[in-house]
Amino acid sequence: MWRPSIEVMPRSEINKLQEERLKRQLRYVYENSALHKKKFDEAKVKPADIKTLSDLKKLPLIKREDMEREVTLKDIFGGRCCVPWEKVFIVSNPPEPQVKEPLIMTAVTDNDRERMVDQMTRTLRMLGLKRGAVLEVQASQWELISRFIEAHFMFRRGVQSLIPFTSIPIEITLFFIDIPRALSLTRFFKPQIIITTMDNAQLMQTEIEKQGATPKKEFSPEVVIHRIRPLAPVLTEENRKEFEKKWGGKHVKMLDLQDNHFYATECLECNGMHVWEDEFIVETVDPNNGEPTAPGEKGNLTITNLWEEATPIIRYVTDKVAEISTEKCSCERTHARIIM
Repeated sequence: MWRPSIEVMPRSEINKLQEERLKRQLRYVYENSALHKKKFDEAKVKPADIKTLSDLKKLPLIKREDMEREVTLKDIFGGRCCVPWEKVFIVSNPPEPQVKEPLIMTAVTDNDRERMVDQMTRTLRMLGLKRGAVLEVQASQWELISRFIEAHFMFRRGVQSLIPFTSIPIEITLFFIDIPRALSLTRFFKPQIIITTMDNAQLMQTEIEKQGATPKKEFSPEVVIHRIRPLAPVLTEENRKEFEKKWGGKHVKMLDLQDNHFYATECLECNGMHVWEDEFIVETVDPNNGEPTAPGEKGNLTITNLWEEATPIIRYVTDKVAEISTEKCSCERTHARIIM
């Protein structure tokens, strides 16, 4: 474990930490985010009204269309940005399937980036990343994931600074055209961990089989992380069995929601995607009335960011349907898991 004292924290302590950070974050967004102040005022709720986690339901939900309505040429963040321009380190574009007017942009400060590096280091350590390993990152250049995993060409630390490994970056904007290079690099380096998407993994598998070979023989990865991006297919249990048969190794899901800088990932037990609850609060809400669903019931995954400086979102309703488990995982981690 990268942060043992946090990753196995008792649930009562997790809840206490969340309450402390929630109160601080609510004051922060109310004072600095025009969108949140507007939404809170419309709901007739003030940060001081939220005293415990059970009060979270008093806060308004924020949907993508709420943000879209506030975006203008003068304010590309739609009232979400809480910091002056000089503190913005990176501006992140929306994912390809969501590139439409108005664009939903997100910002990152240097402190935000440090937090994301820590979160991703925990995640990759959970999946067995060790010093000297080879890790392949299949991502587009506009995505944040490669920017805080890799340390080379950067003036700030990355996961690679903390756990030195060899990074193999592969651009996937036109992956179907660049597949020969992806196959060649993966064959040569044989990375222990591959970060990809289910559709890209299937494309690689199809192409390698056309050559009379198999991913298991040519690539032999230990872990393959299948990112769930907007409009991308989700790794099912049937898919997992097929990939593990043809590729070997463990195949896990990662929920990649960059608009709220949220990454949740299965551990090697493959029993739900771990949430770092010291950094986020996750809920599920009824898609019809917005009310929180009962424990164990499915609903729209809703995320509250407890740490971000630049463009945090409180109670952000996603289009992902899931249920939340707070039972301790067999890996011993105590944080909630998202089951999709």
